[in-house]
Amino acid sequence: MTAASTSRVRWGAAACALAVLLSPALPAHGAPPLAARGKHHAPRHKPKKKVAQKKSVAPPAPPPLDGTSYDFDYDGGEGHPERRWLGRVFVHRMAAAAQGQSLPVLVFLHGNNSEKIRYRWMGGGQEGDVRRIISEMIESGQIPPVLVAAPSSIDPNTMGVAGLSWPAFDLDVFLDRADARLGGASAIDRGRVLVAAHSGAGCNIRGGLNTAVHAKTTPVLAGFSVDTCMMLDLAKDLAHVRPSTHVVVSWQSISWPEREFGAFRTVFQREVKKAAPDAGVLRELDYQQPNVGGVHDAMVWITLKKWLPRLLGPGTAPTPAAGADQAVVDPIAKDGGAPGG
Repeated sequence: MTAASTSRVRWGAAACALAVLLSPALPAHGAPPLAARGKHHAPRHKPKKKVAQKKSVAPPAPPPLDGTSYDFDYDGGEGHPERRWLGRVFVHRMAAAAQGQSLPVLVFLHGNNSEKIRYRWMGGGQEGDVRRIISEMIESGQIPPVLVAAPSSIDPNTMGVAGLSWPAFDLDVFLDRADARLGGASAIDRGRVLVAAHSGAGCNIRGGLNTAVHAKTTPVLAGFSVDTCMMLDLAKDLAHVRPSTHVVVSWQSISWPEREFGAFRTVFQREVKKAAPDAGVLRELDYQQPNVGGVHDAMVWITLKKWLPRLLGPGTAPTPAAGADQAVVDPIAKDGGAPGG
């Protein structure tokens, strides 16, 4: 090899070595580095597929009630617009069939109503419908035919503040109006009147549940305080109702723990000893912790389903179809001890 050839070989080898040193390192998988890629090599993101939004579907309408509702106005007294309430009384078909018989009545007092919902818990609102609760119990034979009556208030001055709700509620006059509205459709047994007050309806010591169970002429069979404010004054007054009046106080602490449960229990039990009821008459404190949604409102059907059959006795259940499952599952939580009590 000539000197010139040797020189060209050396120069070529040096150039190759220099090119290797100056070039960027290749990734282990052998693909060109990102800096060396052209635009056509740039990673492309696939366009996101449009997800069709599901249209909200309204829940199916409940089946029609097997009975009739009768509406009426109730004027609690001239010069007292806060006592002018609407009224509604429901007569189930099986109650209407009991011609010539006076029937027990459940009077239900709804809680706060700042939304101004007419006939709350009696067809208005989303919390529930007492007419349906009672209808199911009648139709399943848990209780005999029972009438359901309820006042309805949309007064913002009283129904937005629990302590002012149902001022001076007069149960005697309300039953007079309900009886008159029924005409010949049914008749109320004044010896079997039960009053249930939910939430704010048991918070006004001068109205609602308290004035109802102390009615002047109606010997209330039972008063239910259903998850109310549980004021200590109410604990005392509920213990001093007629000796023949059953009293059931039911509550939960899941959604409403800011109440004096222990103090209420202490006052109630102390006053019951001072004013003992007749033999067999209840003075019951019923603490519940149900594993259900909307527990505050659920306390209404939990309380009624638990205690009405014990106070009114069973009704007549329809004959089940052949092969039908006759088991009835009632999702009522087990009794427990009250916190602090």
